[in-house]
Amino acid sequence: MSSKTETDELSFEQALEQMTRLVEKLESGELPLEESVAAFEAGVKLSRRCESLLDKAEQRLQVLNSSEDNA
Repeated sequence: MSSKTETDELSFEQALEQMTRLVEKLESGELPLEESVAAFEAGVKLSRRCESLLDKAEQRLQVLNSSEDNA
């Protein structure tokens, strides 16, 4: 599916959409084993991308909140 470089360039919404589609395919139970493993690996990468973007957003909000507290 997505290479690391491609995954690193996705927005949160794009990564979440791709991950949702992968989950639907996996839950269907119709993928052969190798494709299921590849889909799972891609899902892990997408999940890490989403987590990274959420962490960055949280850090930005913390900076904003601390700036307001100091004002």
